[in-house]
Amino acid sequence: MIIGLQIIAIIFSLLMIYLSVLNYKRREINAIEFASWVAIWTSTVLVVIFPEVLRSLASKFFITRLFDLMVVFGFILVISLSLKAYLTSKKTRRMIEDMVRDEAIGKTESKLGLKSKKVK
Repeated sequence: MIIGLQIIAIIFSLLMIYLSVLNYKRREINAIEFASWVAIWTSTVLVVIFPEVLRSLASKFFITRLFDLMVVFGFILVISLSLKAYLTSKKTRRMIEDMVRDEAIGKTESKLGLKSKKVK
């Protein structure tokens, strides 16, 4: 029997799948990211509909309450997404620093009348 909270979770998951489709069509995410998000939200729907599957998994890891297992998976997901966001921002910052450095060197060389030497 599906209760109210399960219905809310299913509607939310379906909405997130729809948003993933929209972002994929707009080319804001690539095919691998799209497949990952659809897999995550589809598995969420399945877990909400069939919670007994998680209860058996929780018992194999000696976790007594199903909620504790969900919290552990949530922490793993949040930590991995935070790492990805950090690495992406660090890469973007490095690219911006390189662009600003190249622009500053170009302007300085043009003021001094020197030829620009691109070193990469």
